[in-house]
Amino acid sequence: MAAVIHIIKPQRASVFGEYAEMQLLPYLESHMMDGTTRVDAIWDTYTETSLKSQTRIKRGGTASRKTRVSDKIPIPKGAQWQFFLNDSQNKDELFQFISLELQRLTVNSQYHLLTTKADIVLSNKPTDLSDLSPCQQEEADTRMMLHLRHAADQGHTKAYLRTVDSDVVVLATHFSHVLGLSELWIGFGSGKKYKDIPIHHISEMLGLQRCQALPFFHAFTGCDVVSSMMGIGKKTAWNAWVNFPEATTTFTAITQDPASLTLDSLLMRRLERLTVLMYSKNCAAQSVNEARKLMFTQGLKSLDSIPPTQNALFQHVKRALHTAGFVWKQSLSRITEIPNPSDWGWEWNARTNQWVPYWTDLPDVSKACSLLLRCGCVVACKGNCNCHRAGLHCSPLCKCEGGCTNNDSEM
Repeated sequence: MAAVIHIIKPQRASVFGEYAEMQLLPYLESHMMDGTTRVDAIWDTYTETSLKSQTRIKRGGTASRKTRVSDKIPIPKGAQWQFFLNDSQNKDELFQFISLELQRLTVNSQYHLLTTKADIVLSNKPTDLSDLSPCQQEEADTRMMLHLRHAADQGHTKAYLRTVDSDVVVLATHFSHVLGLSELWIGFGSGKKYKDIPIHHISEMLGLQRCQALPFFHAFTGCDVVSSMMGIGKKTAWNAWVNFPEATTTFTAITQDPASLTLDSLLMRRLERLTVLMYSKNCAAQSVNEARKLMFTQGLKSLDSIPPTQNALFQHVKRALHTAGFVWKQSLSRITEIPNPSDWGWEWNARTNQWVPYWTDLPDVSKACSLLLRCGCVVACKGNCNCHRAGLHCSPLCKCEGGCTNNDSEM
């Protein structure tokens, strides 16, 4: 529903009390088929210690001000709507208000409406909600899977999800084999990029083993919470997976037993080999440290284009495993047990009150080996320039030979 809120901007509604009735509910009902008997409206919850806080700030920036949400309060319009949604507290208050409105507006409807409100679930008809509420899951991505299973257990055989998040596509594909639905569709994207995805067909083509391995692959190569490796896209990573079939069992094994991950384990060695193939399909190195040496000394890659060190990769794997092996793995559970992120590649930044990646135990190469850095800039070094990004002056090794404007400033 958070995606729907961004899609359906308040145009006709003048106050918050009109928004659900005049715009949101008609939108939901426009997506119903003739045989639709149940609608689940799933909302995100926002906690101060969420791992997604950094991602949300990057997506929306910061709010200009906080706004109370109630029936008669004027609703922000135009650019003010986006400013309003940039604040997590605003969104949390809005989502809970709309949940109550949707429940009230659909009491006499023929279909069954379930809508989440923080950790509980509201229903427009009397029903047993003990399998859904209260729920400890933070993200709508995972909570949608729980509601899908509940619907399947209640006898529904076909379902449609609406999202703009690729994480939902991955989770739906992963769980499709255990949900018991004959058809599962996802309406993905918006505007001209909208498409209907038949998840049941995709999961059948991938097969059970790859569907089981998919969540870790997605987290390992970059998702909402975990960063991707520089210069490595999903297609490149997928091709490396295809060329290294041992990765399938590795992804599944590490997700089922996260404690099996150690720096010198077979699982880690396989992930190192996969990472090497992601950066160079022709490199014979088995470890990332060996590959880094070969690629750099032979002049094949710059420092920014070689694999991460083993220590940095290990922390990255732990972050991916925290998401895939704990958060996503418990998508079908109402009560979850998520370990402390500080044990899985994250550290708490007391200055910003956010979790930030713990990148590596090793010092930054740009500081430890600054003489290895060089850039191809000619006049003004900035932005993606290696030297400027590392906070260093250009040297005679650079294309500008140290004579560009980057050396005019103090570092």
